[in-house]
Amino acid sequence: MNDKAKHLFEIDHKSLPTSVPLFPLDNVLLLPFGNLPLNMFEERYVKMAMDCLKSHRMIGMIQPRTSSDDLFQMGCIGKITSYTETKDFRIMLNLEGICRFILKDKVMTEAGYCMAEVEFTDYLDDLNGFEPKIDRNELIQKYSNFFKMKNLDIDLEALTETSNIQLLSTLPMIAPFDKMDKQAILESSNLHDRVDTINSILDINTFEIGNVSKH
Repeated sequence: MNDKAKHLFEIDHKSLPTSVPLFPLDNVLLLPFGNLPLNMFEERYVKMAMDCLKSHRMIGMIQPRTSSDDLFQMGCIGKITSYTETKDFRIMLNLEGICRFILKDKVMTEAGYCMAEVEFTDYLDDLNGFEPKIDRNELIQKYSNFFKMKNLDIDLEALTETSNIQLLSTLPMIAPFDKMDKQAILESSNLHDRVDTINSILDINTFEIGNVSKH
């Protein structure tokens, strides 16, 4: 491990940008310590990715409420950790979730994507990587039941070696929750609140799916 170069990759509150390019995607969730693969094919977002790679490599993910102009107030920034240029002029990249933000203002650039003024003050604890104590077996079993009822084949055994915080980030991101559920998870005040929110969403969804299947 090259510890001397470690500081070049780490992000603290001093290195968080005051403005970031916005990538609004419906029903897509990014959480701190989660990894989100993205396929940039629209010209404006290819340009956004290229511009981002020239600067701090951070993109703000946020969900639209009803349209691309009407956005939720909270999103999450991610750092580009890898990317590939394809022969058909797309950019495939991975975003690693860093910190949640509040959207303060946004302006349209000449390239056709939005730059946003964002505020991180209330969410700097996202940077700490705090490991909450959770009942992993219970949570994974609830997800397993939910995925089975959705007829989804998800390899949950691959997550047995992950940390608690990665588990609390990865599963909500890949689960087919609706937009409002995903936003509720994002807006959980802390990781313990996130656990409660996830459990409630899983219980409600599993109950509703079970009721539908009986009729």
